Amino acid sequence: MNIAAIKKLNENMPYWMKRPFAHIIRNRLIENKVFLKQYELLEQADGMTEQEKIKLQLDNLKNVLVHAYQHTVYYREIMDSIGFNPESVTAPEDLKKLPVLTKELLKENYEKLLADDIDNFYDVRTGGTTGEPIHVLMERDAIYREWAFTYHYWSKFGYDYRTSKLATLRGVDLHGRLYEINPLYQEIRLNVFKLNRDNIKEYIQRIDGYGADFVYGYPSAVYNLCRLAQEVGIKLEHRFKAALLISENLYNFQEAEIRSVLACPIAIFYGHSERAVFAERYNKGYVFQSLYGVTEINDAGNPVVTGFVNGKIPLIRYLVDDYIEPVNGREMNIIGHRGTDILIGRNGEQISAAAINFHDDTFAEIKSFQFVQDTPGKCILYVVPAAGRLSDKDYRRITDRVSGKLQNALLCKVEQSNDIVLTERGKYKMVIQNCKEGPKIFSGGVKHSGKTIAGCTFCEREVAA
Repeated sequence: MNIAAIKKLNENMPYWMKRPFAHIIRNRLIENKVFLKQYELLEQADGMTEQEKIKLQLDNLKNVLVHAYQHTVYYREIMDSIGFNPESVTAPEDLKKLPVLTKELLKENYEKLLADDIDNFYDVRTGGTTGEPIHVLMERDAIYREWAFTYHYWSKFGYDYRTSKLATLRGVDLHGRLYEINPLYQEIRLNVFKLNRDNIKEYIQRIDGYGADFVYGYPSAVYNLCRLAQEVGIKLEHRFKAALLISENLYNFQEAEIRSVLACPIAIFYGHSERAVFAERYNKGYVFQSLYGVTEINDAGNPVVTGFVNGKIPLIRYLVDDYIEPVNGREMNIIGHRGTDILIGRNGEQISAAAINFHDDTFAEIKSFQFVQDTPGKCILYVVPAAGRLSDKDYRRITDRVSGKLQNALLCKVEQSNDIVLTERGKYKMVIQNCKEGPKIFSGGVKHSGKTIAGCTFCEREVAA
């Protein structure tokens, strides 16, 4: 039985039925030959010289290019038309002879991009920034390779895929339950939508009872767990070996709270549903994993990626709509979708969420906040007090400091709210951008304290893990 079938069985079977088979279910992943081979190679690469890694990356790249030429109509036509010989590639820079593959080209040439030699595959859907889903067929072995890269990165923080257990906070549908045990990923899944001050003690008790030694999930959800635990006086210092964060931007105020409350390292990696890029964060920046693929940065700051993990639809020089800035040396700062966390000034200025982060006591009495913009030059900052209502002094402090950050580009009104808006999968966005000038993701009314904000924009990815 393959991993997809195991996943489906695992999701649909009641826990009392699957509990006796937990070990068998887990072993379908961690004892798979593809997983073990990829994990072993990554461990070997840790001891390689830089030159040895470059050669290994080049070998992988040539294999991808030759396979794409031999088994897809699209790349055979492209390479023949420009006289490109995949066998003659001597460096990753040779990729620049090939055209960029955009999402539009992927859709237009979908059938031509399908490799004719891979019959065992599944469909992955990603929302992207246009709102129109993109379908990518993924070979089954890509799941095992993906988890090998993930577990190998986590191992740098003490994670052992054979024994470690996760306390998971993601937007998974638990059908109203507060938690469930998922043996496939050796985790206790916790309901992020029901977590509150009244039940935080039960959540922590369940985590302790399961024996989770790592907390895993969205930065906003882990931040919320930390904040609530601190409010009710539950000490979480050194309870976890690390916080393993995924799928969202990690804002400065979240990182500071998580580090303060958990007193443990934070691991966060960058990837996407199409599985063509993987970057690991160390220190203050991300480093692209060279055995996962080749990553170029174009003049606009967007990654152009060539992945090694999935052969069913080879993504060669695939343009990703995220934005990347160099930090130092090999490390990069990955901002995420350009524009989705951007406020637009009255003269078209683009003010990123990163620039709105505060390192002082501006939000000392606030448990969460969110900017909503419907008109260039104006926005509303919704703030959710940690307790009670904000005083006039608190309002003035927040208004003055936010206005100072935004300067004259943007008029910002501060309003108290009962809660912030999350995406359907429970993700947090600091900026909800509804301006027509901004990138339109998808529309649908959402509510802020009873007030409907028409055409709310979210950046949501379908994660196929």
